Amino acid sequence: MKKSKLKLLIQLILLQVKILQIQLQIKLFKQKRTVPNLKWPTKIIVHHGGGWLDFDGVNRYHEMIWGFKSSLGYYSGYTIFIERDGSWIQARADIEEGAHTKGFNKRTIGIGLMGNGVEKDFTSAQYKTLKYLVDTKKARYNIPRSELYGHRNFSNTICPSNILYDWVLDYK
Repeated sequence: MKKSKLKLLIQLILLQVKILQIQLQIKLFKQKRTVPNLKWPTKIIVHHGGGWLDFDGVNRYHEMIWGFKSSLGYYSGYTIFIERDGSWIQARADIEEGAHTKGFNKRTIGIGLMGNGVEKDFTSAQYKTLKYLVDTKKARYNIPRSELYGHRNFSNTICPSNILYDWVLDYK
C-alpha cells in the first residue's frame, strides 16, 4: 500500500474513533456535541451575520439558542467567521457538521462575515479573506467553483445580502 493511502486510512480510522467518542458523550452524558463527517465537504455556503456582533457575540448567541459545542470548543454554527478587520476564526473543523443552513449542514463549509450587507458593505479586508478562504478550501477538498453558494440558495432569506450574494455570483 502506498504511503499516502496508508496515511489517509489512518486518518479515517482516527476520525471514526473520535466520532464514536463523541457519540458516547452525546448518548451517555447527554452532551450537546456535533459529530464530524466521514467525507470531505462538497459545498461552501456564504453568510452574513445580519447584525454587528463580532465572533464572541455570535458564539455566545449560538450557545444560548442551540448550545451545540464544536470539536474546537466553540458554539458558533459557522465553520469560519470573518471579522471586519479581515481576521478569521475557525469555529468548527472543516469536516464537522455545521449549524448554518438548515438541511445543508453536513459536508458543507459555512463562512460567515461580521456585519449586515443590507445596511453597509463589507470591508475590503473581509473580501480579501473570503477569497483566500474559498480558494484554499476549494483546492484542499477539490470543491468545484460551481459549488459556492449564498445562504439564500437553500432558504427563504436575504442572507448573505444582495451585495455579498453578487460577490458569490461573480466569483463563480
